[in-house]
Amino acid sequence: MVETMILKTATNKKGSYIVESTISLPIFMIAVIVMCSILLMYSCIEDANFIAATEMRRATAESIYVNTTPLLPIRVSNRIYEHDQVKDIDIKDFRFRQSFLGNDEMIAIKLKVEMKTNNPLNLASKADYDVALVSRAYVGKTRNEGNMSAAELMNKNAEAVFIFPQSGEKYHNKGCGVLHAAYQATVLTSSLKSKYSSCSLCHSKKAQIGSRVYYFPNDGEDYHLAGCPSLERNYIEIEKQVAIERGYTPCKKCGG
Repeated sequence: MVETMILKTATNKKGSYIVESTISLPIFMIAVIVMCSILLMYSCIEDANFIAATEMRRATAESIYVNTTPLLPIRVSNRIYEHDQVKDIDIKDFRFRQSFLGNDEMIAIKLKVEMKTNNPLNLASKADYDVALVSRAYVGKTRNEGNMSAAELMNKNAEAVFIFPQSGEKYHNKGCGVLHAAYQATVLTSSLKSKYSSCSLCHSKKAQIGSRVYYFPNDGEDYHLAGCPSLERNYIEIEKQVAIERGYTPCKKCGG
């Protein structure tokens, strides 16, 4: 009779765990360090938004007393710089009580925040964040627009028309081509300047002969500069009687 001997190889489980831990632990530590860096930057971003918003609100309230001020960018920058992660702040744009986005008395600020956290591996330690806020000054300006009465608000049968509140002088019906007309780009010439009026919204009268301007050849009355809100044809619906009370007259094309 032949006896078969089976030899079992003993394994050192404890040794395997040590090897796996030696490999995994550094990777885990790296991940923790990188995650901490990211969390610190996210905390800085959240605080930067809060600081910019609170200082913007303060500036809108102060605007009733001053026409211009450089303090908003300074205050925002100084407060954000209190974070150790912030290395540089670049003010990209600042406007105070200016016409902007089709509205007057606007306050706007845009800045870029450069952040850097310290970690031994220098992984995910740098980031840039853009902050942009727009608000309107609390100046209590009186505009030539009467408030709608309760009766007007409740009148569901009132005839509706459409107006361009920022720069229009006419009211239009729903199917009027003016509401959907396309504009064309051209070079400002003396003949174009005599045929069309300058836009009061974008102050196109400052444009020199030979400058690039835009106009509506079919039904426009003004020529515009690039970026003028009139080129976006932003119109609103309003009651016809209210439009007449505000000085709007019927469109020559559709009759209003």
